[in-house]
Amino acid sequence: MDIRGRLIPSDQVKVSLGSNERRYPAVTWRCQRCGGLPTRGPCTCGKRCYYCRHCLIFGKLRTCDTLVTDARPLDSVMPSRHEVLALTPDQQRVATTIERTIEQQGRLLVHAVCGAGKTPMLFPGIETALRLKKRVLITTPRADVVRELTLHVKRAFLDARIVSLFGGSEERLQLGDITISTTHQLIHYRACFDVVFIDEVDAFPYSTDRTLHRYVKRVMCRSASLILLSATPSFRNKRLPTVRLMRRYHGFPLPVPQLHFSYTPAHLIEWLHSHADKPRLVFVPTVAVLALWQERLEQAGLTAETVHAADPGRIVKVERFRTTATILLTTTILERGVTFSNVQVAVVDADVSFTAAALIQISGRVGRDVDFPSGDVIFFANDRSNALYEAIADIQRANREGFR
Repeated sequence: MDIRGRLIPSDQVKVSLGSNERRYPAVTWRCQRCGGLPTRGPCTCGKRCYYCRHCLIFGKLRTCDTLVTDARPLDSVMPSRHEVLALTPDQQRVATTIERTIEQQGRLLVHAVCGAGKTPMLFPGIETALRLKKRVLITTPRADVVRELTLHVKRAFLDARIVSLFGGSEERLQLGDITISTTHQLIHYRACFDVVFIDEVDAFPYSTDRTLHRYVKRVMCRSASLILLSATPSFRNKRLPTVRLMRRYHGFPLPVPQLHFSYTPAHLIEWLHSHADKPRLVFVPTVAVLALWQERLEQAGLTAETVHAADPGRIVKVERFRTTATILLTTTILERGVTFSNVQVAVVDADVSFTAAALIQISGRVGRDVDFPSGDVIFFANDRSNALYEAIADIQRANREGFR
């Protein structure tokens, strides 16, 4: 573990001064906490110190400060058995591969479709890790997914020490035998996990933020196992040893989205009325249009709530949506990691800013419940886009492979 903790200089970089560029030795600094490039400004010590703007939310770190890592020995990991769940033969195949990867301290990509039941497939591997005295981390970019995973893991491992970390968590800076955390919270840890699962590895912001990749790398012990989980892996991740599962646990196919071009608000309202007795999830491209669509629906006599990443009441709204047949307008914050029984999904302006991966994940919200294995997914669009056709083609390809 690195306990020096200062902002450390690199050897030599190119520095821009107005319109002239010259080379200066040892003038650029790296933040020892997040790895970002800091800036220089007046400091309370009376000098012009470098400080990091990338991780200001965790406290201002300057060159006149010292960042120290707690080097005390960690508590030993206690073995724990999980509540055995019935896995399908395909799920068992994936679970066995995960166990073998942990035993061999290897790396693995689990490419499984939305609703394949990835979480239960982790439990045998987690039990194996705890038996081998290995500390387990399950990390994901989204706080909502952390909360959902925590519920599943706590139900499965009743006597294990489980810590859940996200913004505002009461267990901040703690460590468990099993730690479930957002990738952002990993900034506080160094070299303390022997097995790392990254769920939704392709999700924003992890997929685009190299700083978060550094956080994950730093928390891993030298010989740690790494298992990535995704329904839409990137090309880079596909280069890892891969196990695939293209069929849902209940055996039914993935719902294939319908396309509706040149739509008007009346078309969406008609679709919402056609599913009046079911929960309806409507995705919009930006936060700015949430209130606009809410007003349009209210004018048509439909009551709808809105939710987005910065909404302080989103946890309450999402829980209320689970138990009532209402309409929830949302951004892509709910595109993955959440399960709603019998939900029907619509995407408005699906051709605007949604990627193929986002559309696949959104479609994957439907039909996850064994009691309601099918449902309606509709893309309302004003124009054709590559993402629309790529998403539908990928879903159809997965269905063909799953039933081959």
